[in-house]
Amino acid sequence: MKAEVANLLFLYAGIVLINTVLSAILWVRHRTLLHRVVFQIWAMSLLSLSLQGLLGQSNFLIVLGYTSVCLVNCTMAYLVARIVELPFGWRRFIVVLAVACALSFAIDRLGFGFTPTALPVAVAVVLPLFVVVLRALLQRWHRLTFSGKALCFSCLLFALHNLDYPFLRPLEQYAALGFTLATIVVFGLSIFVPAVVLEIVTEQQARVSAEIDVAHRIQTAMLPKRPTIPGIEVACYMRPADEIGGDYYDICTVGDHTWILLGDVTGHGLRSGLVMLMAQSIMSSILHARPDIAPAELNRVANRILYQNLERLDEQRPMTIVSLCRTNTSSTKTEHRFVVSGSHDNLYVWRTATQEVEVITMDHFALGLGFVPDLPAQGVVEREFLLSAGDVIFLGTDGVFEAPDGGDYNRGIFGEERLVAFLKEHARTPLEEAKQDLTEMLDRFTRGIYHDDVTFLLLRALGPAA
Repeated sequence: MKAEVANLLFLYAGIVLINTVLSAILWVRHRTLLHRVVFQIWAMSLLSLSLQGLLGQSNFLIVLGYTSVCLVNCTMAYLVARIVELPFGWRRFIVVLAVACALSFAIDRLGFGFTPTALPVAVAVVLPLFVVVLRALLQRWHRLTFSGKALCFSCLLFALHNLDYPFLRPLEQYAALGFTLATIVVFGLSIFVPAVVLEIVTEQQARVSAEIDVAHRIQTAMLPKRPTIPGIEVACYMRPADEIGGDYYDICTVGDHTWILLGDVTGHGLRSGLVMLMAQSIMSSILHARPDIAPAELNRVANRILYQNLERLDEQRPMTIVSLCRTNTSSTKTEHRFVVSGSHDNLYVWRTATQEVEVITMDHFALGLGFVPDLPAQGVVEREFLLSAGDVIFLGTDGVFEAPDGGDYNRGIFGEERLVAFLKEHARTPLEEAKQDLTEMLDRFTRGIYHDDVTFLLLRALGPAA
């Protein structure tokens, strides 16, 4: 009999140990709350098993070691509550356990046997799991999946098995039966706990994926569909590093002015994408409210609004910006007058007259938008330049210049020299074709591995014939 009990004990401990190790690996890999709770259930089960083996000198010490099972029951109850979205409070059950321990101590001092001493603690130990599981079955039955219902019934069996402890523990002839029941219950939990967690995590991932897809479609819809500027050939490209990008561009005509806007929000992903949509809304609102605003003043006003919004969101995601404005009334068929103000990567202009690339630095104010509450008027300047027929403007984010060689920054980046050489080579190529060539060049250089959003605009001044 003793050998049989020992074998069952080792089997039970082995199942608990294996589940502890596997749940720890899954928690490390996925880092979700549910995976952490599952690990805690099995780790506490292992701890409780050890404590019950160590504390065995007297009836009350044996019962005191058994109180550790309450941690397992409470954590399991918390898992069920999270799954079915029920509130769960620890404090009242801990108070009940403390009262039960005091009552058991008093019963033991009065000289009663093991069963009366252990019974108050056993009831307090199983109470949280009984209460939560019964509420789940009664109030959430139709929402539970098959695995969820099976988990609830497995938890009830686990609680009932804990409740037989005061009666079977002192009877050695029932030790094998007790460990057999424990092994069966733990085996059921080993199946249904990860099954339910997998269902919930998969559902959450699907929900997040759907939300990201909606955000991506909204972001894409906000971009200009077929941007046109009278007398200017235009080609635009955007490639987010994730499903949602932090780059921003817009081309719009308001009154007598055509605006070309390009920005890069710090970071990339969903949060940066939301800030990007916020920036687009801010810029568009200002331009329609004040169609004659200058680029420098546009950046100053946008900075104040964006900073306040980021403060409310507790987000540290400022953005670099280029605000480029063409005054339509002062532009001619052969020359286009632009005014620019920005804090961003450089702007490049291929000049047909010199066959060279002019670099216009975007350092018209010290910081981008959203860094500080206000940009002083004297610290924000703007520059005017002319674009002659055939001249080409390149305006891009750092995802172009800092594209990593083979996806590895240690091997180098795309850099300014390659871009300048590309502009010289494609100066007279149709811009849609040049855009395609540049994206293919970047793909070859990075081997398709991008760590940042890539956005650029190409503009060419057309001649009188066009």
